[in-house]
Amino acid sequence: MATYKNFKLVLFCTAPNMINLTEAELLTQLKFFETYSGIDKVYLEPYRDGLTIPEEQLAMLIRVFRENGIEVSGALTTTCNDLTEGDKDKYRMSGTYCYVNKEMREYLVKTVEYTARHFDEFILDDWFFTMCTCDECRHAKGERSWEQFRLDLMAEVSENLIIKPAKAVNPNVKVIVKYPNWSEAYQESGYNPSVQRDIFDLIYTGTETRNTAGNDQHLPRYMSYSLTRLMENYAPGRNGGTWFDPYGCNPLEIFLEQAYLSAFARPKELTMFCWGSLYKNRVVAPVKMQLEQIDAFLSQAGTPVGTPCYLPPDAQGEDHLEDVLGMAGIPLELTPDFPSGAKSVFLTVQAHKDPEIMQKLTSFVAGGGRAIITSGFAIEALGKGLEELSSIRYRGRRFRTNTFRGGGIGGGGDAQSKHEMSFPLLEHRNNTTWTLAKAVAGEENYPILFSDHYGKGELITLVVPDEYGYIYDLPTVTLNAFREQFTDAVPYSLRGAGQCSIFAYDNDTLAVYAYIGDLTPGGWSLRIAGNAESITNLANGMTMYPTAPSGFGGGTTDFTFFMLQPGDLNFFKINWAAERNAPKQEFQAMSAPH
Repeated sequence: MATYKNFKLVLFCTAPNMINLTEAELLTQLKFFETYSGIDKVYLEPYRDGLTIPEEQLAMLIRVFRENGIEVSGALTTTCNDLTEGDKDKYRMSGTYCYVNKEMREYLVKTVEYTARHFDEFILDDWFFTMCTCDECRHAKGERSWEQFRLDLMAEVSENLIIKPAKAVNPNVKVIVKYPNWSEAYQESGYNPSVQRDIFDLIYTGTETRNTAGNDQHLPRYMSYSLTRLMENYAPGRNGGTWFDPYGCNPLEIFLEQAYLSAFARPKELTMFCWGSLYKNRVVAPVKMQLEQIDAFLSQAGTPVGTPCYLPPDAQGEDHLEDVLGMAGIPLELTPDFPSGAKSVFLTVQAHKDPEIMQKLTSFVAGGGRAIITSGFAIEALGKGLEELSSIRYRGRRFRTNTFRGGGIGGGGDAQSKHEMSFPLLEHRNNTTWTLAKAVAGEENYPILFSDHYGKGELITLVVPDEYGYIYDLPTVTLNAFREQFTDAVPYSLRGAGQCSIFAYDNDTLAVYAYIGDLTPGGWSLRIAGNAESITNLANGMTMYPTAPSGFGGGTTDFTFFMLQPGDLNFFKINWAAERNAPKQEFQAMSAPH
């Protein structure tokens, strides 16, 4: 019987984990996972790093798992030890292949065939890439860039060294390629989802964000959610699941957040890596309790929604800025295709990978769309057509500040951030481009949120600090102004401090999660566009009522969440009034239940 209703809980079993386990030891360890996390399926690896599990041992493992009601699929890590004396001259981090070398190519095929003979489905661990620059690779590369050479090479390897030999041995086998968490660097090492999605039967998503400040990958924790959604949009219905691990997860809540955010993205599977690292590991103990709460919520939730963020294949630029904004309370839906039929779109500098982006942007806004662009996108777009849409110009000047205020002539009072941060200084012409939020330096103020009207639509320019990690530190007046620009796909916005996310669904359900870190328990509120009657707390069934008019001329409703605790799970349902979009005339001020 499945542990959860909305996803399978999966354990990855490496060859070193399993090669020496007795049947009695396996049953003892299995009991641990059944108790603390649940277990519906395993990915069982017969080979890794030159180590092969003998067929007799492999047969025992498969039998015991299946006798205990656990689904078994295979796995393959594409690494090897030195096969020839010449391998020592190649740079092969952690045993990754030189995919030009004849002996290595032949060896890979043998490991693929061995795996396919024993399983009708297997997954590739995320070492399926290359950074080799040996004499053979440089000769094969020719005049191509390393990026293009590796993209071409790994597409060829996928088809000829993985899929064809696997299906020759086992015509029924399905092969899954797992994409790693470092999505901004795929193209540099040969990962090619825009092509490989049509080669492999399924894809998979690495959602290991770990402790951002403590590792070299610079992955905001929202990526555990957003990358899953991006991969789902690469191959709708064929993104098999998510994969995360316990490494670099201190405090242990960081490990749990990977599980939460992965589950919020509605994957088919949640895979925990790996058996040997997780057995008797304290991070596992709370998993089942927490996932049961999320599973109950997902049974009431719809399909994830957010403002489309267009990230063309093979793009780089403002790496993971979208994830920082997601952690600042902006719900996003990452997509590799320009969302021409959407009401709004969010564009970072990565969108310029699309050579037609300015034509698409101009048509989108002129036709009535709302486009939100970053300062990085705007600077890159000057001289390419942005002048048609906006009076914004960039002369190379920058400024530093920790003081901010609202837009308009007065702008309200000033608010300070804890840290001073630097911004590009974007100029504009008065009364053609309008300022929605400002930064202050001495007696000057500089816009950090612009609005331009063009045709039937609107262009919003969001100026971000050079130090992305300080975005959470922006005053609430600034964060709230940013968030309010993203309410076309999700008709509400968070109000309050940073490092708190909304996960929105298309049936008016939502999760609100405040991250473990520097935050202290505090109040956040929700501003809803339209006439909402109340909000139901799905965890306890209690009802919250509007707290006060928004002061924006009607048409919005505010609800206050009292004392959201960082690390807690919070689930809500919006209950609309009979006339959903009518301005709210009366507000009932009541204390929301704790």
